[in-house]
Amino acid sequence: MTYRIAIAGLHMECATFLPHVTHRDVFEEGTVRGRDVLERFRGSNTVMGGFLTAIRSAGAEVVPILHSDGGAAGMADQAAVAGYRQEIVEGLAKLRGEIDGLLLHLHGAMVTQDELDPDAMTLNGVRSAVGQELPIMVALDYHANLDAASIAGATAVFGYRFSPHIDMGATGERAAQCLLRTLAGEIRPAMAISRPGLILPSIFSATDLTPLRHLVAEARQSEERQDYQDISLFAGFAYADVPNCGASVIAVVDGETAEAEALASDLSNKIAAERAALSAPVPVYSLEEGIERAFEIARTASRPVVILEHADRANDSTYGLRALLPLSDRARIAVPFIWDPVAATVAKAAGEGAEVSLALGGHSAPLAGGPVSVVAKVHAVKPDFAYRGTGQMRAGSEVRVGDTVLLDVDGVEISVTSLSQSAIDFDPFLQFGLNPADFDIVLLRSKTHFRAAWEDFAAEIIIVDTPDYGPADILRLPYRYARP
Repeated sequence: MTYRIAIAGLHMECATFLPHVTHRDVFEEGTVRGRDVLERFRGSNTVMGGFLTAIRSAGAEVVPILHSDGGAAGMADQAAVAGYRQEIVEGLAKLRGEIDGLLLHLHGAMVTQDELDPDAMTLNGVRSAVGQELPIMVALDYHANLDAASIAGATAVFGYRFSPHIDMGATGERAAQCLLRTLAGEIRPAMAISRPGLILPSIFSATDLTPLRHLVAEARQSEERQDYQDISLFAGFAYADVPNCGASVIAVVDGETAEAEALASDLSNKIAAERAALSAPVPVYSLEEGIERAFEIARTASRPVVILEHADRANDSTYGLRALLPLSDRARIAVPFIWDPVAATVAKAAGEGAEVSLALGGHSAPLAGGPVSVVAKVHAVKPDFAYRGTGQMRAGSEVRVGDTVLLDVDGVEISVTSLSQSAIDFDPFLQFGLNPADFDIVLLRSKTHFRAAWEDFAAEIIIVDTPDYGPADILRLPYRYARP
């Protein structure tokens, strides 16, 4: 029998403390429909790419509906989310009785003006559209905020195992393989969730840090002892102020719910016991201390030193840039992928070789540091730029950055994008013909994803805290809804 499997997705990570709302135009930049879904995601390290790989390997038929991605930014606009949700639900309702299963990609940390858990609302809407019997397997981000109500509409739920998210494609395959085995009658999935009562700042959620490394490894070892068992450890997303904010564990087994409950509770209790170690796995410096340390190491290092301005949630924070510009005579410095559509437009209009005055970065919100006045030479212009990622996490994925320019400001190389994307790998250098090894200091504004490229490449990674919307000390944030 050839199974017909529908696939759909609606995805965004929302930092609710940011004051701006992400509207439909941003989502539409990351939206594909129908057969275009196949072209966009085939062969990519994405959940949808993983869905497609597993479905095709099994000889099943894929029925693509829609995939929309709002990226990572402030709260999602309710009207936009409702519109995409309706598209998915209506598309599935038309297929009722004509498909054998559904693979759904959500994030788990989306928030709108009216909904504190819109992913659950989407899942519930989908469940109503397809009926109670159709198996629905859901793939979620490692930073999903979850409770029992969040996943009630799913047959089984699967999360990325690693941060950096090098296994997004593999997660899609895990979900799809569970669906295929369920349809074949090989397994009958049972699922349970447990919460350890812990909120982790993103900077401490990297799965190569101790003790997270050991907790993730323990979940894998437990799986290997059974014919079918899948355990997802979710770090949660600290910067979405919602009641289910925080870490969780989901276990899926072929068997009874009680077995899944025991597995989820066991790992959840072990996470809770590591609260102190999880809350401070690496040092965090002030900006001044971090820069001083970076230059000291760079004096003798043969590889770049990374300064990580991790609290930036919008890719336009200027604290590090402002502090580094006066020091450009002491080291070769790179600042990749600052988000500033206006600056990119002005520099593009001026053209390569031109000199332009810009108010660069810091526009997104009051805590972003404010714009820095610079006089820049335009080294390169890439209109409406998109490329296929070459790094481990974005491998094969289309990365859209819009009008993009490479600037030289007093010897500091700065790439400026008109669409917000974090610089997490070497592509922001390679796409401009630059070699990251040629720089002494690299200022990044990532959280964990940069580690896939830079962990083994950088002379040292120096994490600095700046007064932005994603601090390491989350007690600085004015939570209203998160549990104490």
